[in-house]
Amino acid sequence: MNCTKRISSISRFIKLLLVFTLTFAPVLLAQDADLLEEPLLLWSYQLAPVTAFNSVEVLKGNGVVIAPDGSTAIVTTVGGAVFAFDAYTGEQQWIYQPEPAGENSITRTHSGVTFSTGTGDDSFMVFSVVDNENSLSPLTRVVALDMEGNELWISDVLEGIAMGDPLISSDGGYVFLNHNVGSEEEKNGYFTVLEANATGIILFSQEFEGIDRNGTTTAAFGPPGIYHNPVEGNYDPIMAGSNSSEGDFNTNDMLMWGQMPKSLANPILDGYIFGFQFPTDFVNGENMEELQLSFFPLGRDFERDFQTLTPPVITYGGLSAYWGVSRNGFRGWVSKRFSRARNAVAGFERNEKTSGQPVFAAPTLSSDDESPVVFGGTASNQFVRMNFDFTEIVEVPTIGYINAKALMDGNDRVVYYVEDNGMIHQANFDDLTDEWTYILPNGVDGEMAITSQSDIVIIADINGMITALKVS
Repeated sequence: MNCTKRISSISRFIKLLLVFTLTFAPVLLAQDADLLEEPLLLWSYQLAPVTAFNSVEVLKGNGVVIAPDGSTAIVTTVGGAVFAFDAYTGEQQWIYQPEPAGENSITRTHSGVTFSTGTGDDSFMVFSVVDNENSLSPLTRVVALDMEGNELWISDVLEGIAMGDPLISSDGGYVFLNHNVGSEEEKNGYFTVLEANATGIILFSQEFEGIDRNGTTTAAFGPPGIYHNPVEGNYDPIMAGSNSSEGDFNTNDMLMWGQMPKSLANPILDGYIFGFQFPTDFVNGENMEELQLSFFPLGRDFERDFQTLTPPVITYGGLSAYWGVSRNGFRGWVSKRFSRARNAVAGFERNEKTSGQPVFAAPTLSSDDESPVVFGGTASNQFVRMNFDFTEIVEVPTIGYINAKALMDGNDRVVYYVEDNGMIHQANFDDLTDEWTYILPNGVDGEMAITSQSDIVIIADINGMITALKVS
């Protein structure tokens, strides 16, 4: 009997080892593969309009993302279309184009796609579209697709213009979204939660009703960042005088975002940052009435010395965060409560056009969660490398601005970044010297992507030309 159990255990071990080898070995081998001395053009593809009024431009907020399978490239365009390609062959797999909200509506998107963490039939993706963006009453919808590009649902209509990408909860049951309502001068931020398992109906929506030191009651929201299943909610008590924080022992997803400056604002003012976390006793919306859900300022009446255009990058079990902010700076909370003052600060040469200009893209972190190396473009003509607490900084000049988030090689050997003039860099991890550069004929504003094996980098330029480069 004991012999039989032992043989069974050995058999299970061999099966697990085989599964690991077949599943992960190709990825590990590819990531260990030598980097090429110069990139090889693997394929390119010029997007074409899906409808007569469809735009194939790929601008800020749009771009390329790699699906969870590691080899499918998903591209979003200003015209609201979503395209899927085989990242290795360039073969087009499917196209999705949402129907306009009304007969005379024009649909646009400034969103990328976000994937659920589920597998198989439970997997889906979401992105947001805006109808009649330039009218007095723009409307936002969130669209959910399965992994073959089939429409699952389109959400209830939301007022205003979506900010950033919609985010999906770790259990796949909810979608989180910020959207701004009103005119440019009187724009107010809303945070909304949709039920993803239903038809995108609104579970909860709340606007900002605070008053800042300048006496205004309106404040636009920037895009939110998320950390799935943190160690706990990393903030002090929301209610004054409470002995414990609502975040203590709360492992529900943590979201955080900041205020966004008005366009052409100079100087850019200080702003609040906000957080949201389902309470520990939240049960799939069944006890909504008694819970009274709400987002909350991190620090109550404590204004920060920045506003921002980007989401924070939350790391280290939800206990640290890094942010690109106004006045061409970066802020870091390194194992510190988000409701308190930051403990890592870096500033760089101001933008020549707008001195308060926020950093254009979120920073990229190395794989060391506790003490990551932080990479990013500034709001000026620079790309920078900072250690985890910003006490060591390397900066290199660039010709253009950097509007897209940088990419990391899977083994932290190099970092990839692209300037808005179309120049792509593969830079040394330690000192940012160029290993090679590659010039695209058009500019780049949207996000670029790298396959899970770190062997293909894919970029879409502003005119909808997709380029796939083999890099290892």
